[in-house]
Amino acid sequence: MTDAAEPAAEAALAPAPAPVQSARRPPEPPPEIVAKLQWLMFFRVVIITLLLGSTLVFRIIGADFAASPIQLTLLGVIITTYALTIVYAVVLSRLRSGYARFAYAQLSIDLVIGAVLISVTGGTESLFLILFALTVLNASILLYRRGAMYMMVISTALIVLQVAREALGWWLPGGPVSDDRLLGVFLSGVSNISAVFLVALLAGYLSEQVRDTGRRLRVASRDLEAARALNERIIDSIQSGLASYTLDGELIFFNPAAARITGIPPEAALYRDAHEIFPGLPGAEHQPPRWEAPFTRPDGARRILGYSRSPLLDRAGERQGWILAFQDLTPLREMEAGLRRSERFAAIGKMAAGIAHEIRNPLASMSGSIQMLGETADLDPIGQRLMGIVLRETDRLNALITDFLQFARPNPPQLEEIDLAALLDELVQVFGYLHHPGDDEPDTPVPDVRLEAPASLTCVADPRQLKQVFWNLLNNATQAMPEGGAVRMTAARTADGVSVSVSDSGIGMPAEALDRIFDPFYSTKEHGTGLGLAQVLRIVEEHGGRIDVSSRPGEGSRFVVHLPIRTPATPTAEEATP
Repeated sequence: MTDAAEPAAEAALAPAPAPVQSARRPPEPPPEIVAKLQWLMFFRVVIITLLLGSTLVFRIIGADFAASPIQLTLLGVIITTYALTIVYAVVLSRLRSGYARFAYAQLSIDLVIGAVLISVTGGTESLFLILFALTVLNASILLYRRGAMYMMVISTALIVLQVAREALGWWLPGGPVSDDRLLGVFLSGVSNISAVFLVALLAGYLSEQVRDTGRRLRVASRDLEAARALNERIIDSIQSGLASYTLDGELIFFNPAAARITGIPPEAALYRDAHEIFPGLPGAEHQPPRWEAPFTRPDGARRILGYSRSPLLDRAGERQGWILAFQDLTPLREMEAGLRRSERFAAIGKMAAGIAHEIRNPLASMSGSIQMLGETADLDPIGQRLMGIVLRETDRLNALITDFLQFARPNPPQLEEIDLAALLDELVQVFGYLHHPGDDEPDTPVPDVRLEAPASLTCVADPRQLKQVFWNLLNNATQAMPEGGAVRMTAARTADGVSVSVSDSGIGMPAEALDRIFDPFYSTKEHGTGLGLAQVLRIVEEHGGRIDVSSRPGEGSRFVVHLPIRTPATPTAEEATP
């Protein structure tokens, strides 16, 4: 491969540039030979200035400058070199191809100028014979081995021509050299030819080695860059969080998945204490294979993370830190909790089917008998009061069984397209009206219930069951604020459906209660049945949605109901019956 073809070959190995949209294409970087040509022009000016300038100064001293043709020739060579350098610079700035031919032309002209200088400054005894070797060296740098060999051949020809000129007296005023100097002329020619040959051989070999080494380095650099980019893409594509920290606990790596899971950006996590980011991280003396621990994100969301840890080793096999891999197990644990709830719901349904008639029929007989007894018997006021208590508790027990049966054997949702914003607005108005204090209870605290929803927000759902869901959530929110407070209901369109949040400024709930609030018969209220939120969860899940809850003691609670754009197929009555 020639030196001129090397930039083209390297360009062929490089990936093709992406097409651009603008009319003007961005300028391509100049090939490496352009910089070398620029350095050659600078080097030529420096050499000519130093060598010819100093020679000219020494010759001028003690002589008439204008009367000496040698001084005039040297001055002309200096001016010619400067002028050619300017021409070279202009041509190079406009050149777009053919850089190698341009370099050959410059080097050939340098040899010709060198031959002129040698002929006027002593011939085979001139100090400027070194210019041939310097030109060959420049050729090896610019054009590698082939260029050095070409310049070596031209230099050899010029040296032979100079020897023949002195030996035969060509264009010499004094004729051929004397016989006693002839041997010195031949020896000078042989020594200079040998020097030029050795310089060409050695410099050409070294330039080829440098070019091959540079090519291998570029290939290795591209491979290393590709491997590094692949490694970064692999790490960035891993869905598990990866973090590395030193033996002192300083975090030195935090991949994008780790930032997504923890909610902490990498720039905020790096160089912090790993035990501060991950509370409960075991020490160096403990090495559990896997473990789980709760994690609280900066936004307050509570997650469950599963961890595994392995040592970070150096090349010598010495441990320099730890590699921590972790995943967000919260959806899995929520799914497991949902399966456990489903199993409990199925058991409750079977139990409800067996005891419904056994309890409800005797309860109806007892209620009817007590009502007839109250109408016929002559009871005193205390008896009448006790009779009323029995009837009220009978009705309360009947209502509890009704709620229980409705929860255990629900009706499938009757799906239809509804205006969710209008439904929520009506619900809030009715709820506020029913909770407005009457004249007999003027001191009862009034909850401040407000709705924020777009003008039109539709979804596919059962309107009756959705009213039950949000009524229970509003009722729980007001009951969590015995001294009054603010309840905010916010509805919005999301990427995959709609979401409705109900937040209050009440007493809140402890962390241990959040894991059980959807369990049947679990209630944090003194007179609660524990079926309200369980029923809410069942209805939301039957609509194909989910419900998230966050709460802190003394700061209130927030329930968020997510409903998909399209709900699952409506089950039949037989499928809904346990």
